[in-house]
Amino acid sequence: MIKSYKEEIIKISKIKKNDIWVIRLLILGGLALMGLFVWWFIKPDHVGYEPIFWLLTSALLFKLVKMIHEWYHYWDLSIPVAPKSTKKFTVDVLTTACPGEPQEMIIRTLRAMKAIRYPHTSYLCDEGNDPELKKICDELDVVHVTRIEKTNAKAGNINNALQQASGEICLILDPDHVPVPEFLDRVLPYFEDPDIGFVQCVQGYGNQSESIIARGAAEQTYHFYGPMMMCMNSYGTVQAIGANCTFRRNALDSIGGHAAGLSEDMHTAMQLHAKGWKSVYIPEVLTRGLVPATLSAYYKQQLKWSRGTFELLFRVFPKLYKNFTWRQKIHYFTIPLYFLFGLINFVDILIPLLALSLAEVPWEIQLGNFAMFFFPLCILSMIIRLFAQRWLLEKHERGFHLAGGILRTATWWIFLVGLIYAIFNIKVPYIPTPKED
Repeated sequence: MIKSYKEEIIKISKIKKNDIWVIRLLILGGLALMGLFVWWFIKPDHVGYEPIFWLLTSALLFKLVKMIHEWYHYWDLSIPVAPKSTKKFTVDVLTTACPGEPQEMIIRTLRAMKAIRYPHTSYLCDEGNDPELKKICDELDVVHVTRIEKTNAKAGNINNALQQASGEICLILDPDHVPVPEFLDRVLPYFEDPDIGFVQCVQGYGNQSESIIARGAAEQTYHFYGPMMMCMNSYGTVQAIGANCTFRRNALDSIGGHAAGLSEDMHTAMQLHAKGWKSVYIPEVLTRGLVPATLSAYYKQQLKWSRGTFELLFRVFPKLYKNFTWRQKIHYFTIPLYFLFGLINFVDILIPLLALSLAEVPWEIQLGNFAMFFFPLCILSMIIRLFAQRWLLEKHERGFHLAGGILRTATWWIFLVGLIYAIFNIKVPYIPTPKED
């Protein structure tokens, strides 16, 4: 359950220029050490049994590229300055309900939606046409919307409600995400710029202390919603998050509505960016939701995400490629590669098995030399990550994130299944991340 929290908005309001220059110098040092390590690693006299050596090298290079990808998102952080509000927008606030989701959770979100201070119309997109929820909607003056033809999962549910809504702006919330009353006051000023297609805020959590799984799942997101998304704001590559994203209605209409798929939020952002719409990220916690608290719930979420993002990489990205800026091309190619860790971890397991079964050594080095070249890079990469934590939003988010790392390692096979399913176009049903088990 989400614990009660203060209405005080947690945010990052300032970035010190000196901090940016420090982390850039650290990154340059890290790149130098990385280049030195790779040069030493592939020296001819270190090559053992070549087939396994190059397998080992490929896995290593992937991990180094992912490290560079993270550093790339620490290079140029920014916090947008809200324009002066001169216009009154008409706004729709929507959330969804699916059979099996806890009614108490949905009702809590509906009440919080109604408590948003800026004038708006609230909608519940109810896939189950639940009579109890319909009654609550009548009591709260929330528009209850359902549909007969249930196509395209969440995206289809949202688009069905948008046919009945007429606001210039629409905020789409997951049913577990409780907004603060000031939500719209914080995001609407950015829509004064007619080129802004969507505004994204932090996806905060209220149950990360519920279990070790919840803690690990939350830890995996802290850097993403801190420095990485702040850098995406600079690069014009802000990622839309389906839990709490605010869209310009004209922008959604220009792409035919909310895009469908297992990763429908990323798909929507891709389509909007390809159409030339701009995006904004504000590092403020304006909602709190639920992170998966059990291993089964977490695995279901990760399978959906891995299968969905690989689908976008293989089948959508090539079609939209020519319409992206060069930053967006890098972004939408590299973001899905996070889930390629499934294949890389499989290779990591395969290498010692092959070496033992073939009685071959893939890499011939002395341990002391390895320590001399590897540990400086390892230590500096840790320093860079810890330094970047000054841009995390809450104190409890800082640390070594061991639970998150262990959980990700234990999920390698889920990522691999998602990759295989995407390659062979094996369907995975869209199931909302379980909130109860």
